[in-house]
Amino acid sequence: MIMKRALLLLALFAMTGQPPAAAQQVHTPKPGTAERTRILDALRPEPKSEIRFIVHYLKVIEGKTARYAYAVVEPSRQEYDGGEFLLKFAGSWRVIWSVTGGGTDDCRLAADYYQSAMRLLQAEGIDPDAVSPEMHVEYLSLASAAADDPDCTAIGDLGPELVELGEDDLPPAAQGRPRLIADPKYSAPMIEADLDGDSTPDKVSIVHILPGGAGRIMDANIAVANPWDTAPSVQAVPDADTQMALLIETSGAGGRYLLHSPYIELSASLRADTPVEVKRAGSALARAFRKDCPALRHDFLVMATEAGIDIALFWNVDHFEVCWPDEIP
Repeated sequence: MIMKRALLLLALFAMTGQPPAAAQQVHTPKPGTAERTRILDALRPEPKSEIRFIVHYLKVIEGKTARYAYAVVEPSRQEYDGGEFLLKFAGSWRVIWSVTGGGTDDCRLAADYYQSAMRLLQAEGIDPDAVSPEMHVEYLSLASAAADDPDCTAIGDLGPELVELGEDDLPPAAQGRPRLIADPKYSAPMIEADLDGDSTPDKVSIVHILPGGAGRIMDANIAVANPWDTAPSVQAVPDADTQMALLIETSGAGGRYLLHSPYIELSASLRADTPVEVKRAGSALARAFRKDCPALRHDFLVMATEAGIDIALFWNVDHFEVCWPDEIP
């Protein structure tokens, strides 16, 4: 539930840690500083309020056009419901997005609300994970729950609408209970590369596969495969919730391929960035891979493994294959 999660975020961050914020400057204003005081003042129900806050989490980050702050707080004496807040500085701090306790909302609406915050941050050149990794986790949880049960509700009051995005930029409501949801951490497509060798870039996106169930649909023109494991039993769409899969649209073949494997999420965790990286057909790494996999002829995608050996995902005539180099790390 949203409020239970919000009030326990401090413990969750301690357990999960936080990914690097790349070149973005993220900081936590120290107690007693003017910046921290002004942010907390913006959360008060009325000016000059004497309410003291328990601050579970507070981050400030600079965007392209403005400074933003993300805070998880609750009044020390529980005078009213605490929650999580996204604030924007434009001469003064103001709350532009919030989730607080007390009410209930439709899971799909709540999922859209979390995604709107992440999209705003991305539009500002900010990695949402640098502000709060839990936004992404909560979005996926709510989106999965909404797809599983269209009547699902979640505890929490949703705050101001993010008018900066506009109606057309918000994600549409689920129709037909789709099994694939775009991963909000990565733009779509995440990368482009000439995988099939026709001199036109092919699009690679990261998606979330929702659990199988009655009423869920997937486009009939998507070919599903697990090229990391050639066993026939693991080629179909997995029934279990899959956090990360690759959706590849090839230009020459004109096909759409959903490639799934635990290796994708594993590679993302090892690389601490994206699960795959594009390498060109004429690179030194391509020549090294061809010693073991001569069928690798075009641009390809590199992934990391726990063994410390990179592997390559590549297009071979009419399907995708994985090259496992014959080497010792």
